[in-house]
Amino acid sequence: MQREFPGEKRCDLRVLDVGCGNGSQLAIPLARGGYQVTAVDPHGPSIQYGRRLTREVNFHHGVVTDLPPGKFDCVIISEVLEHLDLPELLLDAALPYLAEHGLLIITVPNGYGEFEFDQRLYKALRVGKLVARLRRPRSQQQGGSNDESPHIQQFSLSRLHELFSRKNLRLVETRGTSVVSGPFVAHLLGKLAVFIRLNAATADHLPLPLVSGWMFVLRRGQ
Repeated sequence: MQREFPGEKRCDLRVLDVGCGNGSQLAIPLARGGYQVTAVDPHGPSIQYGRRLTREVNFHHGVVTDLPPGKFDCVIISEVLEHLDLPELLLDAALPYLAEHGLLIITVPNGYGEFEFDQRLYKALRVGKLVARLRRPRSQQQGGSNDESPHIQQFSLSRLHELFSRKNLRLVETRGTSVVSGPFVAHLLGKLAVFIRLNAATADHLPLPLVSGWMFVLRRGQ
């Protein structure tokens, strides 16, 4: 993100994390990296947990339109759109908070990739019940959210490009986020730093249809 704002200091850049969960995946690391971070999520327990983790993030419980008017240098919508009946409405709500020359960063799973297969197998085998018995208390969870909601949307690259075009958004960069992901992978390998780095690095060298998730960096169209 820093390279897109040459000459700007991190402490001067305002970031909005929409659908932040408890903040452990993005909002808190970004704040600790020096950015001014505001984070919003409608799930109360996740926000409460995030506030217990740190005071460095300006957490808000609610939807993005509950925030006071303002502009942010970067708006992030990470792993959110696939959970919504009408993802386009969230873009409509979030874009007014994006500064004229700001960045919009969106991540979503490949709707026809390994993530979806992993998730379906996990549910079919009912592994979640076993994990729930072995899991630590929720107050000690370190996952991205304390909420569990299903994927409603299955995105393809062409569908996403059409969505961005309708919103007059211009692609700056597209990249794969990981080769494999999903609940099985998360429970088996998700805490291994070497695996995490290799998983992300390998995705940079594979064709986009073969990776399990995508990141899009966008600006307003010109």
